[in-house]
Amino acid sequence: MFKRLWQCQNLLGWIRRFCPRPARGVFLQICWTALLGGSAAAGGGVISAQDVVVACVPQDIDAVSLIDRTPDGVFVDVSGRRFLPVDIRSGALTAAQAGHLEYTGVSTDLGRFEAIPAGPVNRWGLVPAWIIEYRDDTRYLFQAIQLERGEALFAPKLADGVCADLLRGVERSARSQELGIWKDPENAPFRETWRVKEFGGLTGRYVIARGRIVSLGKTRSTRYLNFGNFWKTDFTVTWKSADEDSFDATLGRSGWRIEDLKGKTVEVRGVVQMRDGPLVTLRHPEQLVVLENKRAARGGQNSD
Repeated sequence: MFKRLWQCQNLLGWIRRFCPRPARGVFLQICWTALLGGSAAAGGGVISAQDVVVACVPQDIDAVSLIDRTPDGVFVDVSGRRFLPVDIRSGALTAAQAGHLEYTGVSTDLGRFEAIPAGPVNRWGLVPAWIIEYRDDTRYLFQAIQLERGEALFAPKLADGVCADLLRGVERSARSQELGIWKDPENAPFRETWRVKEFGGLTGRYVIARGRIVSLGKTRSTRYLNFGNFWKTDFTVTWKSADEDSFDATLGRSGWRIEDLKGKTVEVRGVVQMRDGPLVTLRHPEQLVVLENKRAARGGQNSD
């Protein structure tokens, strides 16, 4: 099935190169749906790290050869520049911790890896990047490999549209097979929002939370999703009101809008804070996914 996605590589590259950004996601989604019927993105297909390269990695940015990978998960080129894999969270050090470690040497046994820079150098001197691993001249996305093995969580900062759907699908596959961090369900980074007390020991950790939204709230600066009747103690999700349009646009791919979310079951991912109960602040719209089918919801049934 996924061979058809590779056959579409030239079309996807053309879309990324020539389509204006607002239309790009629409065309990519159409191509994905037409080729694969959306089954993999919905969790019905097997997704590999090879398949994700086309959807996620820009075709018009020069790759940088890498010669080493440090214990904290940072890749290094021959000049000593350090590249941090974007859009995943693992058990390695945080970006801040990695940025304060001094790189002291290189090795030549890494294999063939390349970095595709995905943004400017951050405050810690790290370049965010998509990392490509070559195996017999075939390209694989390192981030997807980590998700595939259950060694990381999908933590969207750049990925959107088809790319985000695929990475979430890779993670979901590892979770269903109980690989890596998913081996022990009791300690896995997943929680139900109604189990409020379980979030007490998770402050500062990146988690996935699932639950039903009880009510919506909004101020001039902040949008609120309330997962209980008592916002002082129950689980809450927030994001900046200024980001409302981008969240609506992303939800719109599956037929939803923010104002539709009351009573809906959703999945959110982010860092847990404790402020009048557990709180997750979203900074990217792909951190929020509605788990109900739009048509089924209208008929009074839930797809989850």
